[in-house]
Amino acid sequence: MQHKRVEVKLDSNKLNAFLIFHPVEGFEAPLTTEETNDAIKMVGIKYGIDESKIDFFIKQSLPNVPVPFAKGIPPIEGEDSRLVYNFDMDKLKLYSSGKITRMERNMYKTFLVKKGELLVKKIPLKEGKKGVDIFGNDISPKIPKDASLIPLCGENTVIGDDSLRLVSASDGIVKFTQDKFAVDKILVIAGDVDPSVGNIDFEGTVIIEGTVKSGFIIKAKEDIKVEGVVEGATLISGRDIEIHSGVKGRGKTYFSSGRDIKVKFVENSEIDAARDLIIDSSAVNSKLKARRMVRTSGEPGEVIGGSISAGQMVDVQTIGSSMNIKTTIEVGVDPALKEKLALLKSQVAIDRENLVKLTKIVKKLRDMKLAMKDQFPKDKLVFLVKSVNSINTLNSKLPVMEKEIGEIEERIEVATKEAKIVVRRTLHAGSEVSIRDRKFYVTRQLDKVMLVLEKDEIRVGGFGN
Repeated sequence: MQHKRVEVKLDSNKLNAFLIFHPVEGFEAPLTTEETNDAIKMVGIKYGIDESKIDFFIKQSLPNVPVPFAKGIPPIEGEDSRLVYNFDMDKLKLYSSGKITRMERNMYKTFLVKKGELLVKKIPLKEGKKGVDIFGNDISPKIPKDASLIPLCGENTVIGDDSLRLVSASDGIVKFTQDKFAVDKILVIAGDVDPSVGNIDFEGTVIIEGTVKSGFIIKAKEDIKVEGVVEGATLISGRDIEIHSGVKGRGKTYFSSGRDIKVKFVENSEIDAARDLIIDSSAVNSKLKARRMVRTSGEPGEVIGGSISAGQMVDVQTIGSSMNIKTTIEVGVDPALKEKLALLKSQVAIDRENLVKLTKIVKKLRDMKLAMKDQFPKDKLVFLVKSVNSINTLNSKLPVMEKEIGEIEERIEVATKEAKIVVRRTLHAGSEVSIRDRKFYVTRQLDKVMLVLEKDEIRVGGFGN
């Protein structure tokens, strides 16, 4: 815009204004403040004016040279919120897709999480700050974008109270599918448990689609399921263990469950079920324990060699073999209770023996103290005090342990009344049967029998179809 000899020019953002002197031929009078201010006033600029720049413009009167004289304040732009992932997303997406190589099968360990563990962190947005143009008008910054954690929230994940964290709502393994994070309580191993996978310790359920090779340990807070064979490995679950094929223990396999164990067959293994042990086919030279029942459910349904211990019942097709292989069967005693009872009785015996020894020592030291009076050695006095304290501790411990022994024996007595061994086909000679503390040695083949404890003796009766 031009006012006589003075032009006021603006930039596109209205943040800067310039004065430009255009000489007029035949009009040689010097520029004046009034002439310049009139030009500025005509445009309407009223913010950010630098009077010293106007003075410079007037004094220099440089033809056609823009001189900045007014400057606004640009807005300070805000920052969009950002999501920061706690995992390598490329690897997580690959693992979640299941398209991993054999050598990558242990990748799952990277994504194991505990309850409350951070999955995604949100960096809050930053608001911008308004600016002012040379006309005194506010210039608003762009509104920053706010990313949300809600669309990322899948199963077993939760947004923290501060709305800035997506965390795991349970122990498990992180997955990223359908653009959502989830924490899966099921760990699937697509193939064998071998050196490429290593030992497993998982908070949920573990499913092995292949075999479990010898020497490996699998622990699961919930269930363990194996499609193939288990070879010389250790499996410990908080709930059930299910082996769709069999167990070739090689004397190195140990299973322990919080509830039931189901297997197709067992060889040279130790199995300990907190509730029931169900074997589809057979068990050979194995140590089988169940607090409630051991049962064979299919054919041939035989248990040959080794031992069976069940709290209430053993129900199998065949025990032993025509070769008179020794097979031990015990019912009526919860194996865990039996072991605890044995430990308690052993401890009571040791404590009673120590009590007798300490009593003799204390009597001897007291007699010495009485005789020696002030000459009694300090180290012996310390030993006397310790011995008396030990006696007091033992005298308080023993009644508690003896009471517990009585309670366990009472529970065993009650369990014994319902205990039985059912052999639906053949009980071979060479087998040894125990119900509570009574034993029965099988000296000849018995067919379709049931053994129970009656009048403190083991009775062998028939068992019809």
